[in-house]
Amino acid sequence: MARRRSKQQWTPGRIALVILICAAVKILLGQTKFKGEIRINDLVLNHQNLKSIRSMIGVVFENPDEVFVAETVMDEIAFALENQNISKKEIWRKVEEVANYIGIKSLLECDPHILSEGQKILVSLASALIIEPQIMILDEALSMLDELSKSRIFKILQECNRKGMTILNITHDLNECLYGTEIVLMQNGTIVLQGLKEEVLKQEAKLKRAGLELPFLADLSIRLMYYGVLDHMILDMDEMVNAIWK
Repeated sequence: MARRRSKQQWTPGRIALVILICAAVKILLGQTKFKGEIRINDLVLNHQNLKSIRSMIGVVFENPDEVFVAETVMDEIAFALENQNISKKEIWRKVEEVANYIGIKSLLECDPHILSEGQKILVSLASALIIEPQIMILDEALSMLDELSKSRIFKILQECNRKGMTILNITHDLNECLYGTEIVLMQNGTIVLQGLKEEVLKQEAKLKRAGLELPFLADLSIRLMYYGVLDHMILDMDEMVNAIWK
């Protein structure tokens, strides 16, 4: 049984943003009608191409308990491959391979519902990775995790990105944006800011109007740039220490 989450305060603007995010994910998966044209890897998103497009996309949701379908981690990860023409032997080989890669081999016989929040996200990530997607979408997936767990997962995602996977992380936490390369800020259905993270994070006033707090290193960089100590934004702690003490 899924654990009941504590109540949160949702402002109208944030509710609108969350609705937009959910709609965006459903559109990309072909679950919601839309106007215009969407192309994913040169394929037009339509009924004819839907199966091919879905096979390209892996999704990790905020609350894994709501999407778990199996009684063991092994079966949960294997589920995505069961309707494909793949032998049982090959499925279990792939399950073991991705479990080793994510670091959850010891959990394969466990009930996924009794795991920690961080372990549940790792299981969901393994379930998404096993289909070898070209695009990975994280829909507020890391919001309940501590910084150590987030760091572990982002290291895995960054390695996947280096191998060519496109990763879209939908979040309200600007600290998570430090692991990416580009930020798109949307509010009430409109793109407010878009660009490389270093450039977007300089737009402190616009970010604050959207109710977002700058990450510590971005805030420190802006202040040190103002006083002439730095000539560019630094978002890595070791690099910041070296720059200050050189």
